[in-house]
Amino acid sequence: MIRSLGADLVAISPELPDNTLTMAEKHAIPIDILSDATSEVLKKYRLWFAVPAEVKALYLEKFGINLEKYNGAGRWELPVPATYVLDKDGIVRAGQADPDYTIRMEPAEVVAAVREIGNRR
Repeated sequence: MIRSLGADLVAISPELPDNTLTMAEKHAIPIDILSDATSEVLKKYRLWFAVPAEVKALYLEKFGINLEKYNGAGRWELPVPATYVLDKDGIVRAGQADPDYTIRMEPAEVVAAVREIGNRR
């Protein structure tokens, strides 16, 4: 739907490139996924946080999740989920960011923002 409106979908992930590609292929996600293997971009936009020691222990012991395996080089960092809709000039026309991963911009809101940008042309 987004591409039919003349827009592209891009995701930025802190995961290493091999892990990012595997996830996209596994789920047949029609999106370009960029690997921010040093979290440099996420940090510039303040869209990351270091996982506290007590949460790291919980991830490892209770859930068997080792972020270092996915992010590499001892990086126990997670992105703040964010969605931004930019126009062709790179101006943010709509967006949402929230550390609570369950709070996301609704797909219908994204489509409406893309349509609004298209109507401005």
